[in-house]
Amino acid sequence: MTTETFHPDHLKPGDMVGTWRIVESLGSGTFGHAFKAERDGAFFTLKMAVRPAPELPQETSEKTLEERQVDGRMYHEAAILMANTSHPGLPHLREVGRWPHSTKDYFYFVTDFVPGGPFHAWRAQVRPTAAQLVDVFIEVVRAVARLHRRGVLIRDFKSEHVIINPEDNKPVLVDLGSAWLPGGSTLTVGLAPGTPHALPPECIAFIRQGAWREGARFNADATGDLYQVGVFMYEALTDGWPFNPRLTKDELLVAIETVVPRAPHHINPEVPESLSRITLKLLEKRPEDRYPSAEALLQALWEAAKERSTPAWKVPVELPPEGPAPATLEELEERRLQKREAERRAQEAQKEPPEELSREQAVEQLSFLTREIHGQLQLADEEAARRKRRWRRIGGGAGALLLGLVLFVAWQVWRTPVPASPAVSEKGNPFVSTVRNSRPVRATIAWLCTTFSVGCAAPQVRPMSEACPQEALRSMDERRLFSGAHSVAVVIDINQPGWASQQGVYRPGPIVSKVVKGVFDSNPLPEGTLLYGQLWTEGLTKEGEPAVMGRYTEVLLPDGVRFPVCFVLADPHTGLFKTFESKPGEVILPRESSAFPVRYWP
Repeated sequence: MTTETFHPDHLKPGDMVGTWRIVESLGSGTFGHAFKAERDGAFFTLKMAVRPAPELPQETSEKTLEERQVDGRMYHEAAILMANTSHPGLPHLREVGRWPHSTKDYFYFVTDFVPGGPFHAWRAQVRPTAAQLVDVFIEVVRAVARLHRRGVLIRDFKSEHVIINPEDNKPVLVDLGSAWLPGGSTLTVGLAPGTPHALPPECIAFIRQGAWREGARFNADATGDLYQVGVFMYEALTDGWPFNPRLTKDELLVAIETVVPRAPHHINPEVPESLSRITLKLLEKRPEDRYPSAEALLQALWEAAKERSTPAWKVPVELPPEGPAPATLEELEERRLQKREAERRAQEAQKEPPEELSREQAVEQLSFLTREIHGQLQLADEEAARRKRRWRRIGGGAGALLLGLVLFVAWQVWRTPVPASPAVSEKGNPFVSTVRNSRPVRATIAWLCTTFSVGCAAPQVRPMSEACPQEALRSMDERRLFSGAHSVAVVIDINQPGWASQQGVYRPGPIVSKVVKGVFDSNPLPEGTLLYGQLWTEGLTKEGEPAVMGRYTEVLLPDGVRFPVCFVLADPHTGLFKTFESKPGEVILPRESSAFPVRYWP
């Protein structure tokens, strides 16, 4: 295996990207790596896609699909900034390009550098008053309103994407890669990438319906953005979230759909009640019960800000040392009434006839569907043509070969003794179990799936348990990889670096992970080591839940030494749980996990 000579992860201070000199790394996001750059004595932010476009002919559908996933989100962000570059509240776009080759490889764009840090860091340092917070809220909503007027939906708004300039305490919105813009390509099936505990209730309903499994897309609108602005304001006023992100998947979904969060002014007596009520209205379960537009929210904030000259608005909005205030009987009764009213409105809404589309909406939907259908037909035609050429190459001998393989499978089943047990066990049909656990049969099925794409019950066949090769065992024993704290912390995909708390989207197939500094000082592999392996994402379970398995067979040390190994991802026995947002072929996992050396493949 070989590694890329140039990669955004390898850029260091002093390197040049075009005319821009790298000063320092600013961190990694979902699909990009951000750097502080310098030119002519001024500082800028350079954001680069973490994966290059593949080396495929420009006219192929694979090229189009890969580019949509690799660079599409950054294209969106650059296009949004270009269309709104003169507006305050957004970074000013300076340049777009590719590196190191000007017409291929890694897409990047450059904006003015925004000094300061994310909102939550500013809040902890400044300890803002209610008057200062409402100023930030107003500027944020102004920027959101400008985007909405141009038809842009943010879809993943959160405090980490709000940078506060310490010179004037003005917010700037960054990381718009998940945004939807009119006329832009559709990058996702189902929901856009987002933060689970900040998903609006209508997104949870869409997940429960399961239509996304058939390729349906969630129709986002402005009220979803406003809900996430409400989550942002709730965090600003309480230093917490409406719904605890540490809840289990099922608990979190139920809470978002049904639980009315505590009012911020009940949690923190320093919060003005007017700001608290605005926040709760943004967090209403039904979109129609929130503010109808960002302009309406802006008007409500202006009305509330009229109180800013009062003493209550001039003290820091922070929790007392003893923590959140306990709930009173009056608060509990108020929340009960709020829930009853929400249920009543929901029941009334179910009785109302569906609203008819306006002529403009109907035309817009028809145009969208026409483009989508045309694209799907074109991809289907190309796929059919490829398959036809493929089968022609196979020739007439394929039929006989397949027949021989089927007979071989039947022979293996016949010769495998079936235990004397009831016809149906608690795990299902014994015949199916016997076939799937027969190593020769599984190997044959795997070969059939890989070679002919036929006879496959799932996109992947689970890797077989077997002993680690002797050469790999010798290499690991020589380097004492089984002694002490033998697990290593890794970024799962070198092309998706980021913080441990962030998530990435992964596909089955080859994968390159990178060792990062872990909890233990006795890390058996040095930081920066690359692990080469394979990821399986379908047809696997862990404790009854969908899971992922990763195996690494080769290591490349920072000094260039390469040797075989047997490492597994996350757990030496059972693999890694999928997150509930995952979909077939694209699993969502934390960006960082652990890898363990093993003597026997699980």
